Amino acid sequence: MKRYILIFITFLFFPIQTTWPEDICGVKTIAIIPFDNLSGENYSIAFNFNNSLYDYLKREKLHVINKDILEQFFIKRRIRNIGSISRATVRELGKVLGVDAIIMGSINELSGDKNPEVDLSVQMVDTLDSSIIWMNSVSISGDDFATFLGIGKIRSIEKLVEIAIKDLFKGLPKTFEGKKEKGMDMPPFEIVQARFYPKVVKGDSQAGLMVEFREISEKPKQIYALVEDIKTPLISDGGNWFTGSCQSPIIEGTYILKLHAYGEFDTLYIFDAMASLVVDNTPPLIDIISHNTFISPNNDGVNDDVAFFPELLSTDSLKSWRFEVTDQEGKLVRSAEGGEELPTGLIWRGENNDFKQVNNGIYLGQLIVEDKAGHEVSTDKVMVILDRSSPEIEIFQGKIEENIITFDVKCNNISEIVEWSIAIYNKKDESLGAFYGKQNLPSILSCVVNNSIDDKEEKFSYSLTVRDAAGNMLNVERQPVKQFEPDEIAEKKEKDSEWVDDF
Repeated sequence: MKRYILIFITFLFFPIQTTWPEDICGVKTIAIIPFDNLSGENYSIAFNFNNSLYDYLKREKLHVINKDILEQFFIKRRIRNIGSISRATVRELGKVLGVDAIIMGSINELSGDKNPEVDLSVQMVDTLDSSIIWMNSVSISGDDFATFLGIGKIRSIEKLVEIAIKDLFKGLPKTFEGKKEKGMDMPPFEIVQARFYPKVVKGDSQAGLMVEFREISEKPKQIYALVEDIKTPLISDGGNWFTGSCQSPIIEGTYILKLHAYGEFDTLYIFDAMASLVVDNTPPLIDIISHNTFISPNNDGVNDDVAFFPELLSTDSLKSWRFEVTDQEGKLVRSAEGGEELPTGLIWRGENNDFKQVNNGIYLGQLIVEDKAGHEVSTDKVMVILDRSSPEIEIFQGKIEENIITFDVKCNNISEIVEWSIAIYNKKDESLGAFYGKQNLPSILSCVVNNSIDDKEEKFSYSLTVRDAAGNMLNVERQPVKQFEPDEIAEKKEKDSEWVDDF
């Protein structure tokens, strides 16, 4: 903000007069709330500014409440953030300390560099009804006072603050129209807060309500809560609270709380929009996505864990969530839980709640959530196969017909086979055939030979590499082909391959 030389000379020879009449239409005693420092720096300068403001106004004809008395008022009420005090506190301050108005504001800029800058905003608030009766702002810098030759530039932040304070209050009006007439219908108490618990409920259910008031000149005799025109009396606890419970409306929606408070002589005071109650009749929609549901948590860096990704598909507000991993019998193995926000992802590394590794087998993961209205829903169970064991593969000699020989391939593995290769050799280490593929192993391999084979004397061997879906590998080199299948292997395979039909 630039100023002309004429204005600068006026400041030098004609000091600004900001004294006010004895009676500024009812404003005689004021309290100064320390200005908020929004500049983000220069805390010590901001502290000195508040002292300068207090000293400046003390020199004027307004009576300023002592800083220590004001501080004790806030300490007694455990009010820390005095920069945003409530309407009830303003009115109580006026009543208890005999204050007509409070002055509060903000330090938007306070820089003491080569070109100091000061930016201030101020409000005067009526303690009768918390209305703003006057406001002003000022923004100046040291360069604003310099002439064309640079003469007169202010380099002292303290001097600039002194001028800024005078500029800030020179526009204070001599009278405040309507000040004395206001307040005849003001309630003798204020509603500090009102809240439902819970804030979100199902239709046609009970919701608790707590209302806190602050006495200005008297206490309310009775308070009624109105939700959708249903009037419910609240009960006083003998202190500053009225409590009770309300029946929520049936139809889903947001309902505004209105309070009817009665004072002396049954005078009715109405407080609108004090709180809101949400009726939610719709359960939340959720889903959970998983990747890599075949795992082998053996710290080899391959498929050591499974990741689950919870999703909230509706706009509901959640109260809590939990995730459970159970075994096939429904026994809880691992769990996690949280509050209102779903986690981005959940990782299970094959451990139980004691952080011990669980056995190989089939496990089921499920997400359960409860919204703030009390609806509990769960996702379908996701199957996870945990398998740390390498595939069990054996090859047996099958039928020999002329120049074709078959080999039976027996696989015993909990996980699916995703990649394999097998080579068959005769007793001279000559390759009879090489086979490879994806997904499941074939049960029979056929090899063509050029010469007739004596099945009693001919010996065969095989090499193979097999990888299952869990990441387990089996590598075999020149293993003899067996002539028969042991009974115990067949029985074990039949037992391990059972599936749960009702999963």
